[in-house]
Amino acid sequence: MAAIPFMMIYLIPAIVAAVLAVFMWQRRYYRGGRPFTLLLIAIAWWNLCHALSIIDTTFEGTLFWSLLQNLGIVLIGPCWLLIALAYSGEWWRVPRWLRRGIFVPEFVALIFALTNNLHNLWWSTVVADTSRPFLWLSVTRGPAFWAHSVYAYVCLAVGIIVLIRSSWQAPPIHRLHSRLMLVAALIPAVGNIAFLSGVRVPWNDDPTPILLLISAALGIYTTVRYHLFDLAPLAEQEVIASLPDGLIILDSRGLIVEINQHAPRLLGIEKERWIGRSLAHLVRNSPFGNDLQHILQANPSSANRPSILDNGTRAIEVRFRPLQSATGIATGSLLLIRDVSERMRAEQERSRHIAALRLINAIARSANTAQETNSLLNTIARIIVQEGHWERVSIGLIDETKQHITVAVDYTVSGPGRLQGEVITGLPAAQLIKRIRQGRPELIQLSELDTDDPLAAGLHREGLQSLLVAPLRHDHQATGILGFAGHEPKTMTPALSELVTAIGELITDAIIRIRLYEQVQHADRLKTTFLATVSHELRTPLTSIIGYTDVLRRGILGELSPEVQETLGYMRQASLNLMRQINDILEFSRIEAGQLSIEIEPVEVGAIIQNVVGQMLPQARERDLTVNVTIPPDIPQIAANIGRLEQVLINLLSNAIKFNRPQGWIEISVEPRGAWLRINVKDSGVGIAPEDQERIFAEFQRARSPNGERVHGVGLGLAICRRLITHMGGTIGVTSTPGEGSVFYCDLPVINVEQMVGKRADA
Repeated sequence: MAAIPFMMIYLIPAIVAAVLAVFMWQRRYYRGGRPFTLLLIAIAWWNLCHALSIIDTTFEGTLFWSLLQNLGIVLIGPCWLLIALAYSGEWWRVPRWLRRGIFVPEFVALIFALTNNLHNLWWSTVVADTSRPFLWLSVTRGPAFWAHSVYAYVCLAVGIIVLIRSSWQAPPIHRLHSRLMLVAALIPAVGNIAFLSGVRVPWNDDPTPILLLISAALGIYTTVRYHLFDLAPLAEQEVIASLPDGLIILDSRGLIVEINQHAPRLLGIEKERWIGRSLAHLVRNSPFGNDLQHILQANPSSANRPSILDNGTRAIEVRFRPLQSATGIATGSLLLIRDVSERMRAEQERSRHIAALRLINAIARSANTAQETNSLLNTIARIIVQEGHWERVSIGLIDETKQHITVAVDYTVSGPGRLQGEVITGLPAAQLIKRIRQGRPELIQLSELDTDDPLAAGLHREGLQSLLVAPLRHDHQATGILGFAGHEPKTMTPALSELVTAIGELITDAIIRIRLYEQVQHADRLKTTFLATVSHELRTPLTSIIGYTDVLRRGILGELSPEVQETLGYMRQASLNLMRQINDILEFSRIEAGQLSIEIEPVEVGAIIQNVVGQMLPQARERDLTVNVTIPPDIPQIAANIGRLEQVLINLLSNAIKFNRPQGWIEISVEPRGAWLRINVKDSGVGIAPEDQERIFAEFQRARSPNGERVHGVGLGLAICRRLITHMGGTIGVTSTPGEGSVFYCDLPVINVEQMVGKRADA
């Protein structure tokens, strides 16, 4: 019975720890509540088993309870670490698997402790100690025990470090709380280290269970006394008061538990008492009452996106966030309110600006691609109406001589309006022309116009209220009028004036450009028709001249003297040159008129080159030129037109003969280049200056001769060659060095004969 007082030393702390565990379990939803409860259960179990080991008088019973108390001992270190993480605000930074995994090594240690009789790794030796008033065990601790001790102290040390850092970083208002928690963690650590080092207490036993209870009690006192459920509370008075936005904290019943001074002003509610009252009831008097009621009635199970509430004069942003405990149970909600009136006005202005830019961009694209006036004006009117700002758009063109306005376009939301094609004359036309001569947009409220005005009366009948008139001006002259009509009264703003002015300038520039384009097209057609007509009319007498010259040279009308024969030869050559120039003009006129039709077919390049060289060989021999032809065997066919390719090669070979040196040479070669076949016409002539090598392919352009000789021709031969080669899907170019000759080349696509046969078979 002498052991009963010593037993009570541990039994009373066990009962106190159990009571405190029940107390903390009731607060388990707070962060740190669950590990604190588990720590108190472990302390109660340790003290209880220790008390039972004291009261038991048998060696086996004492050994049993001494080993069983390790079930509580192994939980101490991990629990203190979790409590430190919770109180320091580091809880959510540690993954859940790691928070649970820190118990695994201690559970392994517990298995070693409970099975010590099989391996003796927890306690190497165990003997009875009778030097005390009760049966005690004298043990030699084994490696498994020391591994457990190291791990437990590591957990405790990490927790202490976390609390030290939190205490150091905590603001002054929280510093006392954190230091008390740090003292609570150090008490059992110092006591256990002292006991393991050999320091004895008066009753000559391990004081660690009792010290742990004292430590836990201090932690509970700190928690309850200072409401310290986190070192970073959800809302502190200082933070709430300093927020520039409105903040309201609600409990789980929707009652206000905290509010700052900005919230009533932002909500537009004049009440003196807020705390403890239902927010849903109070917001009924708010200008945003209906929207706020809807937000409060929504399910707060997850954080909602911010809601923008606008009552026409002021806009607020309301963000509703639920507050949850560490286990996910809803404990309340947080309402953040921000005045976004300035931001909304800026966003609306930016939206208007973007819409204006988008409208101008769409009109500019249409203006740049349009080629006909009516099509352009219809497209622009449709774009403006589709933007939705105006219900009707009309564009009228002014005839200054007749003082009337022709409505070229009248477009409404339902399509073309009744005014399209109408001619406004008389007083209404004069009034509109007078307005647009002022040179600036003008907004007219139709209710202010004379009811006898037929135009105003017609617009009134269609329910229109506002008419915005903008001038279409060119070179300070009014060319037209742009009108926007709407069903609601409008207000003229600088931005609207600038937008309408920009649209008017775009329309005016487009109209002028289209008119100039039409004039150029008309002049071009007249030019083409003139060239074709003149060329055709010149060919008829010229053919007669060449024919009569040939008759005279053959002596059909009598023998002629050598001098006359020479003169007739010059006449014939000049006539042939003129005929060739006329043919070039005719060919170019047909190409310009779009009358050129080329049929692409497989072509044998070698045969065409031999044919062309045979035709041009007499002219080359007249100038004592050598012509060489290099055609490799088995060259592929190309996609071209035989007649047009011959025309190109004759032109190139003729130029090579014309611009060559006496006793020079000409080389024609063919070389495959993958999917292309290149035909080269190389000469030993005077060459072409670099600045002329691209210019000579333009219409009516001729190369300048290096020696100053006059170059004959109209400058259409190479231009026609480029058009023909391009129509056949190829390219033509030149490389040349002045004084060293030139190389003209044509690249034409190689054709797959099998594919061509297949296509014909399918056809």
